[in-house]
Amino acid sequence: MLNAYESHLLNTYLVNIASKIGRNSPEAEDFVEWVKFDWNKFACTKNDSVNKSRNRVREFEREILRSEKRSHGKGKSVPARSFEKACQSVFAALAEKRPRPDRTARRLSQLRKATGLSALDREMLELMLRCATGQAFDSLIDDVFDRPGPRMNRLHVSGYVMSMLLGRRPRSIQSRLGADSPLVRSGLVQIDEDGDLEVPRWLHRLANEPGNDTRDIMRILFDSASASELEWSDFDHVAKHRDHIETLLKGALKSRAKGVNILLYGPPGTGKTEFCKVLAERLGVTLYAAGEADDEGFEPSRKDRQQELIVAQRLLENDKNSLLLFDEMEDLLGGALDFAAIFGANIKPGHRQGESKVFMHRLLEETPVPILWTMNNARSVSPAILRRMMFALELRKPGANIRERVWARQLQKNEIAAAPDEVRELAREFDATPALAAGATAAARIGDGGLDTVRLGVRSLSRLLGSNRPPQRAPAEFELGLIQADTDPESLADRIASTARRDFALCLQGPPGTGKSAFVRYLAERLGLEVMHKRVSDLISMWVGETEKLIAAAFAEARDTEAFLAFDEADSLLSNRRKACTSWEVSQVNEMLTWMESHPLPFACTTNLFERLDEATLRRFTFKIALDYLSPEQARFAFGKFFSLEPPAGLNLISALTPGDFTVVRKKADVLGCLGEPDTLAAMLQAECDAKPNRPKSIGFLG
Repeated sequence: MLNAYESHLLNTYLVNIASKIGRNSPEAEDFVEWVKFDWNKFACTKNDSVNKSRNRVREFEREILRSEKRSHGKGKSVPARSFEKACQSVFAALAEKRPRPDRTARRLSQLRKATGLSALDREMLELMLRCATGQAFDSLIDDVFDRPGPRMNRLHVSGYVMSMLLGRRPRSIQSRLGADSPLVRSGLVQIDEDGDLEVPRWLHRLANEPGNDTRDIMRILFDSASASELEWSDFDHVAKHRDHIETLLKGALKSRAKGVNILLYGPPGTGKTEFCKVLAERLGVTLYAAGEADDEGFEPSRKDRQQELIVAQRLLENDKNSLLLFDEMEDLLGGALDFAAIFGANIKPGHRQGESKVFMHRLLEETPVPILWTMNNARSVSPAILRRMMFALELRKPGANIRERVWARQLQKNEIAAAPDEVRELAREFDATPALAAGATAAARIGDGGLDTVRLGVRSLSRLLGSNRPPQRAPAEFELGLIQADTDPESLADRIASTARRDFALCLQGPPGTGKSAFVRYLAERLGLEVMHKRVSDLISMWVGETEKLIAAAFAEARDTEAFLAFDEADSLLSNRRKACTSWEVSQVNEMLTWMESHPLPFACTTNLFERLDEATLRRFTFKIALDYLSPEQARFAFGKFFSLEPPAGLNLISALTPGDFTVVRKKADVLGCLGEPDTLAAMLQAECDAKPNRPKSIGFLG
């Protein structure tokens, strides 16, 4: 049933039709029939039982009339008395007191003010919205204008039916539906290839959204972003770029600058959307998300998202306290590489493909509201679109220090007990994104679990996301005295830490287990930097040219996050080019050399096969340190440190010992339950040395 205002509006449309047609008009017969048989079905009345009985009688009369039509044909003049009676009925109904506008009408009035629409634009928009959301109005058009031809039986760009209902001239209607008209340009009205008119589904919220809120039209039409679980400090790993974006947006909002588009890209779960939320909170503005859902809360179409963005720009044009978020930008790509061609093609129906690109470019260049775009892979976007971004920030997985803060907050939020050292170990063990940490801790809380449950959840999600790598466990306590090298490691670390220079490269070569990676961690800690370790498996690709891209990305990530970059097994990446068999082996070495020369931060390579390195590579290393097996004194010291026992006399006869050997033997002895047996431990150390393929043939020292 219609409310009082809807009934009045329906009566207005009926009066306008009656004023436009005569009893000889093609619509006259259907008009009389609709007034006689359908009008009261939708009318606002308090006596439902009487109304229902009348409807049953009218339905019987209608069947008789239909039978007469089939016998005598359609298009003859309607009897004057029947036509006059129908017209008198609708005129009499409209003469009643005009009711107060309902919620939908008041919201449309607010929308008109916000977008600068004309009075006729609002009337046209209301008619289309009422037809899309109300059965009575849709029935009126379908039944009364039941004529052959695409323009005669529905709302069409020709304006014929709309002019009848609104009491306007068709030419006036057509003038408000041109390509550059406010209704079409704003996206409030869509015109398909046949010229049919419709309003986007998300605009149905004006009629369907519950409550009596009519003033804040933005919150009705668009979803405002919820509060973030992250904090500003959680993005310290991109502090320089983060702070620049904040400054840029402050200036843009204050000056109302046009064409401010900021792109945030990176792997899923790295906090792109959360960054936008935190940024809006810090700026003290409202963040509106365009195209999150349709009017019924379901997934919107690509076209809906596009049109919603355009309308949001118009609505926020004069608002200096709002930002727009367009999340998951790749939704609009449809698998193609040219974002503009696909985005623009649906914005203004009837446009040719070439024009749609220009339209999209102008939309970006002239946007009156700063837009934050997010996506996973920026390579899928046309360069023509990327050039129109004012700034781009790549978000990667945060470092261990930031992960520790995120883990601590998530564990506390989900009431999972964890000591500070346990939180630190969790952050170092898993390089999980903030989103993954939130999911794993929430799951543990639901299942009434603890830290073990959290670890289980993180491992399962990491495997699902294709990052099934060995966990990055916290390293064992480092002991500088267990490094045997041709350069005093402590003196070198002291001198480097005392200077402001950070643009150096370090090559550490020596047998496995001698402490090369451990020294890199120690030096990074002295410099106040986090280590970014890259394995060969992280950088080598089967695709030609992809390895070079991964190398470049690693250096860029270290530079952006101000981390100490370290490559393990660097001989695979810096092998002698004279022995290369393919061009890609040469190109990847060249890529490494180029980045080593220009990198502004510490860079280290570790290798067991120093002799395989390219000669040109050696000149790029500021420091070259050779590590060796433990001396007898270091071996005895290591025995006491790892096992808390006096070393047996036979320990001096074992050659080629490394700190790594002691780590392995300690674990083995712990499993076997013989940690308190010095001779057994010495025998295990001897076995570790005997298993080495390149161990020294002579002992070299005696106890």
